[in-house]
Amino acid sequence: MNALPIGLAKLTRLAFAGVDLSRVAGRLLGMCERDPNHAGALMDLAVIDQLEGNLATGLKRQAMALSKQRVFRSTCCGANPRLRVLAFVAAADIGANTPLEFLLEGSDIALTMVYVMPGRELPTALPDHDLAFVAIAATSLNRRLLAELEDLLAYWPTPVVNLPDRVSMLEPIALAANLTEAGLRTPILRRMAHDELRDVAESSEADGNFPIVVRAIEQRNERGAEKIDTALGLGLYLAKRSDRAYLVSPFVDCRGQDGLYRKIRLLFIDRRPYACHLAVSEGWNGSYVDARMEADLRRRREEEQFFATFDSDFVTRHSDAFEALVDCVGLTYFGVDCAETKSGELVVFKVDHTLLVHDMDPVDVFPYKPPQMRKIFDAFASYLHRAAGEGERR
Repeated sequence: MNALPIGLAKLTRLAFAGVDLSRVAGRLLGMCERDPNHAGALMDLAVIDQLEGNLATGLKRQAMALSKQRVFRSTCCGANPRLRVLAFVAAADIGANTPLEFLLEGSDIALTMVYVMPGRELPTALPDHDLAFVAIAATSLNRRLLAELEDLLAYWPTPVVNLPDRVSMLEPIALAANLTEAGLRTPILRRMAHDELRDVAESSEADGNFPIVVRAIEQRNERGAEKIDTALGLGLYLAKRSDRAYLVSPFVDCRGQDGLYRKIRLLFIDRRPYACHLAVSEGWNGSYVDARMEADLRRRREEEQFFATFDSDFVTRHSDAFEALVDCVGLTYFGVDCAETKSGELVVFKVDHTLLVHDMDPVDVFPYKPPQMRKIFDAFASYLHRAAGEGERR
């Protein structure tokens, strides 16, 4: 079993810091020349490809690595391990599995990842471990994979965190329906074919159904979604697209009294919520990167205050909603992107156990962030130790 020479977390940290990854790639290519079967070096090269925007090349390199081996040990975690975690991951882009390397970097937990392939048995020589973790995203492409993994894990010899059948319930359409039934505010999603949407765009009575949010059904990233205000706008949108199907939902206006949008990312670890970030921006769909928080001191101070008062203010105000959310989702680790309306109602936009969590923001600009992220990382590690000790499937 090859270890990953560098790993996703360290490579991403280097990219954030502006390091020239081509020199790193050169060293990894040298390792491959000396040892053509060094799957770990190939996997790191696949990550670099993706960080540089070359997704197709990265996925090809990943497939080459997986043709040689499917089990990889992370060198980001567990220099002196007290716990051994085996993570089940899917072959996909770098954002499509739970970011365990970021969560466990520098911890006392050793992380090994096994790639699960549809229709294929698990590798026979899996390493000894104390806890298993299902890190695979809930997508239509992974539906079969998760179902097969559920059968494989039915009598697993160690505790399992985030069971596959519960992960499967995070598929967006079914999840939105379940959250609504549980009394939570969330945009109802519909799957609509291209021709169905074109009929809406051509209807003389359609404008009463707007604004809406539309994205191609294959897109997991909501940054590719578009807000459409009129039937004419929908027609123009469809004229530029060739996707067969889309996810469509009503637009929920979550602007504050000052006209700005605030997107909040939370993590739930063993039922307890933790604040991950608060992005304040002009855009309705702005990510933390889009918000450019580093350029606005007032917005950073608002985020710092949000962290400081999170438990006493935000959690207290939404405690009933959080209880309902945790019960509905049924996972012991997951993330949420949410916001508040002007009236203070919580709106849940996304629930996913693969949302990115990191501590790579520059400390001189965000001095309040490292303690907050350390709190999350420590809580996650402590939870894994408890889960292993309690010996339950969760």
